[in-house]
Amino acid sequence: MKDVDWNLRYQERDTPWERGRPHPEFEGLFARFVDLVKGAERILVPGCGFGHDAVLLSEFFGEGVIEGLDLAETAICRAEELYGSDRVHWRLGDLFEWSGEYDLVLEHTCFCAISPERRSEYAQKMSELIVEGGYLMGIFFLDPDLEGQEGPPHGVELSELKVFFNREFELVWSGQPEKTFRSRLGDGRELGMLWRRR
Repeated sequence: MKDVDWNLRYQERDTPWERGRPHPEFEGLFARFVDLVKGAERILVPGCGFGHDAVLLSEFFGEGVIEGLDLAETAICRAEELYGSDRVHWRLGDLFEWSGEYDLVLEHTCFCAISPERRSEYAQKMSELIVEGGYLMGIFFLDPDLEGQEGPPHGVELSELKVFFNREFELVWSGQPEKTFRSRLGDGRELGMLWRRR
């Protein structure tokens, strides 16, 4: 499968995933698990794009460091322009080559953007980055509704998610978002999940 030039997509403004604001479900999700968020010392937001989700997360965060990571330089530069770097540290880099120790990783549109062939590699990378007892929190895009197109974004079945993460993680909570973007409305299109690193 041909790799996507994400920086070029941002340069050409070919970014249908960019909504100009955080995912509508995250505010309620962060409030629901506020003790978990506030208790984290280091948080990573991979595939952060323009940084909307990361900045919203910072409003619920305690003391510590939030890093927004993206391999598209244009996205990272725009995040810095929009939000500065006081609340979130913006990092340019490839998730699969990234290292560090995090109490929490926030997933939104990173997993669905990578090639399905790399999903087990993504799960392995999460187990390397997240400390024992740490968490992977996110909204997974189950059905991107591309009308026969191959993506990205790439859809995934709930059973697949369990296969990828069950070895190193335990599922603490899952549920369909009560709020989402208008274009994603529909039963089963997305799933919120909270996984704890074993």
